[in-house]
Amino acid sequence: MNYFLHVDLDAFFASVEQLDFPELVGKPVIIGGLPTDRRSVVSTCSYEARKYGVHSAMSSVQAQKLCPNGIFRHGRMSRYHEKSKEVMEIFSEFSPDIQQISIDEAFIDLTGTERLFGAPQETALKIKEVVKQKTGLTVSAGLATNKYLAKIASGINKPDGFCYIKPGEEEDFMLNLPLKKVWGIGEKTLAKLQNSGFRTTKDIHAVSLATLSQIFGNACGTFLYNAVRGLEGEKFETVSKSKSISSEKTFPYDLTEYFVIETELMQLSQDVVFRAVSEELTSKTIFIKIRYEDFTTISAQKTFSRYFYTSKDFFEEIMRLFSSKWDSKKGIRLLGVGMQNLEKATEIQGELFESENKKQQLLEKAVIEVNKKNPDNPVQNARLLF
Repeated sequence: MNYFLHVDLDAFFASVEQLDFPELVGKPVIIGGLPTDRRSVVSTCSYEARKYGVHSAMSSVQAQKLCPNGIFRHGRMSRYHEKSKEVMEIFSEFSPDIQQISIDEAFIDLTGTERLFGAPQETALKIKEVVKQKTGLTVSAGLATNKYLAKIASGINKPDGFCYIKPGEEEDFMLNLPLKKVWGIGEKTLAKLQNSGFRTTKDIHAVSLATLSQIFGNACGTFLYNAVRGLEGEKFETVSKSKSISSEKTFPYDLTEYFVIETELMQLSQDVVFRAVSEELTSKTIFIKIRYEDFTTISAQKTFSRYFYTSKDFFEEIMRLFSSKWDSKKGIRLLGVGMQNLEKATEIQGELFESENKKQQLLEKAVIEVNKKNPDNPVQNARLLF
């Protein structure tokens, strides 16, 4: 039997701020651009701010209107990556198979770990406990026989929650889940379901794949058919860590504005490059993943003659690749970026010093080191998190 644990750091950026600055505990902390910054957006926020309706990818101006007492702060990516690395190292103590899908979430394959750590559900609770003890952060976790269900389960009892979907209970779990809790169903899809007479997962389960595909299209119909049966509604491809580093994000609302999309791609790009730099890796191949509101998914990659060493260079090429594939008539539900065919940067260091990006890379490394030493006064990009 396979067991997958999805672990999600609760309101990660905001939680790190509250951990480092105790005076922020219990207050509505909003991370991202400031309301006074030109066209700035929210990256994430604390649960206290979420009660007001604030969410990621929302404009900072709108967030301030919803939450007038919100405490806005630029992010400190180097600090967040430092804490993320601490957490991922803890995960690796419990399984050799860790799939990190973003800076604040990962899948842990607990299949076959029973002899070392006991039953999977006991291991899951132990992981939560160790993360809290060693890092001061809380995580929400979901355990199931496939990754899609584990992802849903981790969001059931947030924050600091745990949900275990036992083998054999997958379909029953989905049939008793409210439609708005089905991971992957966005606001527009939910409205279309309701307008078509589908009020529950049981309503969806009662009709054929052909009918669902006719109403919602092949991609969305297939997703819905599989999801309500407890099958893999969403695939999370496992790529060897030595070959790929990626980061992706599913949004609470469909993205349509170019500036917001660009900002999200900027953050994802920096996540990927920070992780690559910390592991002394680089690549000539980049890739992007776009999932639209109708569940159609576009993936594209491009290989260059040069290696990528800086977030600025990587982000610029990601934007070019995105622009070549973007359908502006559709809202975006998910974005992902990454590097493939990774190589050790130390083994190709000669090219680094001949690269036109040498100064930029050295600057970024210097910023990371400065921010580690001075977390209270970070150096950052004025736009968002750089």
